[in-house]
Amino acid sequence: MPQNLSPWRLFASSPQEESAFRLLSAFLRAQGRQVTLQGKPDDEQKRYQQLLGVEAGVLTVDAHLCVDGTDWYVDHTTVPLPDSAWLPSAIRAASDALPRLLARAVLLSPTGGLRITVTPQQGTAKERGRYFARLAALGEQAARTGGPVFDPEALDVGAAFAAPVAEPWHPADPTEPVVLSFALPQPLQVRHQLTPQGWVHDLGPSGDILAHPIDEKLTTHKKKNGGPGQLRRAAELGLTAGLVIDARVGWQPPHLHVDGTPPRRPAPAIAPLHPEAARTLMHEVIARHPGVLTSAWLVSDDSSVHDIYNRS
Repeated sequence: MPQNLSPWRLFASSPQEESAFRLLSAFLRAQGRQVTLQGKPDDEQKRYQQLLGVEAGVLTVDAHLCVDGTDWYVDHTTVPLPDSAWLPSAIRAASDALPRLLARAVLLSPTGGLRITVTPQQGTAKERGRYFARLAALGEQAARTGGPVFDPEALDVGAAFAAPVAEPWHPADPTEPVVLSFALPQPLQVRHQLTPQGWVHDLGPSGDILAHPIDEKLTTHKKKNGGPGQLRRAAELGLTAGLVIDARVGWQPPHLHVDGTPPRRPAPAIAPLHPEAARTLMHEVIARHPGVLTSAWLVSDDSSVHDIYNRS
């Protein structure tokens, strides 16, 4: 049997990281850049000790990319959603229940699939069940009419801002005809204010919580061990350092339910960062840790990639 020598094999146990770096690579190629994955330093310690002449544990970033002939050392992270300890189990409950409840509706859909917008629920199992049943009914209505359906119980925020709860959808994978889009109860907002010094963007009290995992990668003194963060260490070696912030709420690897495998633990509670919010966040972080990062990107909830920081 031929051996898989592709560097991507190193991400077999890190599917979300692999997915994010594949999206980043495609994004850069769409800009006309040449991109190849060279390795995974965090899992290839001995190789990079020899390659760069460094001690063990110095270079521990998630990916080594070659971009237009330049070596980039890029880390992947998510940012926590404040006050969200309950979210993973709520997202998992919806992910488990709704595809089953919508099985009949999918058969009626003219597109062969449905997209359902779900607000994760904190209530009891019975309360969640009633909510899921209501979504299933809305999904069947969308399938029968062939058009989007709005939730009559949702707040009236005006037609300009209304979003359908259920709509026919062309599934990318016919074996996964139900696409769930998670609308979190308290979306993050950036406040914009024009001052004599220019525009000021304020993330409010959530900013420090959201920035913490990024700070830990760039700081000279991590709280955990007192040493520098992994991207700080890479920059101190003279390497080009980059960061991917993954904001795909409720992301799950494809083909979750494989016979004989244990159920996967719920996805982490990830903040649904808008690109503008992410740029504001990076502006604040870079002000505290200048000279470390060369670039940073955001992978949004719809899997689109955005530039959120480039050192000028």
